[in-house]
Amino acid sequence: MSAPLPHSLARGAEHLHALGPRAIAEFLHEIAGGIGERAEDVIADRLARWRRLDPCLLRAVLARHSAGREFPAAVQLVEAAR
Repeated sequence: MSAPLPHSLARGAEHLHALGPRAIAEFLHEIAGGIGERAEDVIADRLARWRRLDPCLLRAVLARHSAGREFPAAVQLVEAAR
């Protein structure tokens, strides 16, 4: 992950996570179907890589170098009263 995640992806990921594993799997399947041939293989390969990560180690690294396991709180701009 070299570039920061766009805000819309972060919020979408939070929502998918709240919906649970089945929703995430359905979402990935839908994306794979829209990409084309071998997309499900590519997604399965990436999931296998991520599955090898130790959740405790990842949490520790993320906590040290970013907002941690969670995304930063949503910020909503409010116009100043004049």
